[in-house]
Amino acid sequence: MKPRSKHLACALLALLLGALGTAQADVPRIGVEDDWYPYSAVRQGEIRGLSVDIVRAAFAAAGVEVELLAYPYARCMQMTRKGELAGCFNTAPNPQIARDYLLPEQPLFQDDILLWARQGEYSEIQHLQQLDGRRVAVTIGYEYGSRFDSREAILRVPVRQDLNGFRMLQRGRVAFFVAYRGTAAVLFSEHPELAGQFHALATVHRPSLYLSFSRQHAQAPALLAAFDRGMRALHSSGRYQAILRDWAPTAAHAQPALLKLGGP
Repeated sequence: MKPRSKHLACALLALLLGALGTAQADVPRIGVEDDWYPYSAVRQGEIRGLSVDIVRAAFAAAGVEVELLAYPYARCMQMTRKGELAGCFNTAPNPQIARDYLLPEQPLFQDDILLWARQGEYSEIQHLQQLDGRRVAVTIGYEYGSRFDSREAILRVPVRQDLNGFRMLQRGRVAFFVAYRGTAAVLFSEHPELAGQFHALATVHRPSLYLSFSRQHAQAPALLAAFDRGMRALHSSGRYQAILRDWAPTAAHAQPALLKLGGP
């Protein structure tokens, strides 16, 4: 090949590779909580879960391609707030979340946040004030409802994962742990040493969980509108309810309700 032809071929190759890189970069990235099964987690190298299926189906219904990337929840939300990701899920909104992020019309799902204790202990707990001065394990970055989150007298002990919270509770390092019903059911199933060790005392909160969009990402407003369209389509077609049914045995939504923790 002549030097000039060789240079021309190299230049064309560089242009093609650059165009491919730009096309790939234009696919918006959505952050997924990486260890919160059955809602979202990395399992056998794949991102799976109830909310994962809903998000994928909603964007597919809207005809929009997105890339899902798994991160620890706190990091996922931080990257979204900075505009490094277009969105992140699963989020239980509070006033701070509403200020920092864009929220869609409809949630991904709902579940109960339960107050857990060791089996046979603290059966008398009925009011939030009874947690004052007690050590309660909480997962870093999670929201538990305004009443719980704003109560400063509770001695919060942060843990990185729900599994760590139950292990601390099992060892007596905390008096209580606050965790979602569905994730607790999965952990008890996958870790037999935890089964039968705890009981749920009361419901702390029943939040709606959302896909939060960045206020700093250029594509986020259009993605939010597309996601809303997709969710409306899923509900009208019955696909949304079908996804819930597919995950119902794992997510344990059919469990009986507990007393809601009282107090201001």
